[in-house]
Amino acid sequence: MMEMARDIGRHDAQIETLQADMAEMKKDVHEIKLMLAQAKGGWKTLMAVGGVAAVMGSIFTKFVEWLFR
Repeated sequence: MMEMARDIGRHDAQIETLQADMAEMKKDVHEIKLMLAQAKGGWKTLMAVGGVAAVMGSIFTKFVEWLFR
């Protein structure tokens, strides 16, 4: 009987530790989601700037090619 009570106490402590770990993980996941949400706008801006640079580069190349024909 004493052994069973000790096992139950040990399991209770392990469950409490797991619950604390899960709470911390949930907080970390929430912070990661916020960080990714903020990064979305940055990536869109970066892609837009890259697209404009590619268009300007191709226009410049075509213009130079047209000049030296």
